Amino acid sequence: MNKSVAGYKMLMILANVDGAHLRIEQDVVESYLGDSLPEAIPGNQIEAEQNRIVQLSQEEQMLEFRAAMNTYYSESSSAERSQFLQLAMDLIKSDEHISPEENIFINKLFDAWGETE
Repeated sequence: MNKSVAGYKMLMILANVDGAHLRIEQDVVESYLGDSLPEAIPGNQIEAEQNRIVQLSQEEQMLEFRAAMNTYYSESSSAERSQFLQLAMDLIKSDEHISPEENIFINKLFDAWGETE
């Protein structure tokens, strides 16, 4: 897994952890894909990963989230992490409601990266 894929996984988990993956959240994820993954990824691979993430328990999602979080951290600069944190916040705020589950995951991200809002 590289930094871009790790970012994608974190965003997908954030979009799905509350059990409601909305179109507005998908737009944020797709924007990230367009900006961060210039190499073409077949749509069926993206869809397969989305379906896989949806099937994970919250505990399994947290394990994947932490692995992706660590990969992204190790391959990014402080500025890139700050930009990603803002994108993650935009994602969870996009439906004008931050669920308790989203709050848990975003707090793990801020805590792990030593950032504050």
